[in-house]
Amino acid sequence: MIRLFIHISFLSISLLPQSYSFGQSSNLTIAERLAELKVRSSLHEGQIAQLLAEPTINRTNFDLPVSQVRPIAPPPAPRPSIPNTPFIPVPEYVEVKEVKPVTKAASESIDVSDQTASAPENKDLDDAYAKLYEPDVPSRLVGYYFGPILGLVFPKDGAIRVPDSGPPPTVTKKEYEADSGFLLGLQVGKDFGGIRVEAEYSYHSFDASTQDSSLSASIHNFFSRLILEKELGDRFDLRTGIGMGMGIVGLEGLSDYSGTGFAYDFTLGAGYRLAENWSIQADYRYFLTAAHDQYDHIKSHLWVLSASLDL
Repeated sequence: MIRLFIHISFLSISLLPQSYSFGQSSNLTIAERLAELKVRSSLHEGQIAQLLAEPTINRTNFDLPVSQVRPIAPPPAPRPSIPNTPFIPVPEYVEVKEVKPVTKAASESIDVSDQTASAPENKDLDDAYAKLYEPDVPSRLVGYYFGPILGLVFPKDGAIRVPDSGPPPTVTKKEYEADSGFLLGLQVGKDFGGIRVEAEYSYHSFDASTQDSSLSASIHNFFSRLILEKELGDRFDLRTGIGMGMGIVGLEGLSDYSGTGFAYDFTLGAGYRLAENWSIQADYRYFLTAAHDQYDHIKSHLWVLSASLDL
């Protein structure tokens, strides 16, 4: 169809000038004009037949090519974060100089007065450092401690029990007047920061006299003690406590009166911290032993001075 359209277009283009010239030449007759048209028509038919005899033209393919869909590549995986490399300072190069040994002559030439003059300066420097770094008020240390005990004993008058020889057996009390004595001992304990627990050994000694004889008293005490403390300042402590344990009593005179029994005391006193690792305590104690078959209760007023050295 397209091919026929092209042939007709060419034919109309070729006949256009002839028709124009045909309209211009009015000298020919009608028969001559018809004959001329037939000739031209046959001529064109031949040309058309010649054109139609040519091989067919392949149809033009107007289909759009199918685009090839490429797979979308996944996004690249994120790179692992690399931590910042720590900065390592380059060590400084220090040239070590060779130390030359001091010869004997050089050592002899040193002035001894210079060395002695620097000693006071070093001492002053040490004192300055001590004042700078050591606190003015010693701090209280929590932990174990030990220390000695000494004091004065003021016993109350008491009585001994003397068995009679006659039947039935009876006991006669002989009162005695007690003199003052002394106390010695040793304590070991632990400070918990307001509460102290102690183990203590103490020895009491005093003299006494009856109407017909004199007595020498000695008491060995093995006590455990609980003390409560209250700070009153940077250095002072108020303390109170109770101690109890075993008392071994011996009264020696014309006859010996001895026994072992329960003993206890009550404490009220104060403490003063002298330094970081030691302090002193001044206490009043009321001491009492249990009665025995050979003596009555032994009661004493004790004034005790003790020291505690922190371990």
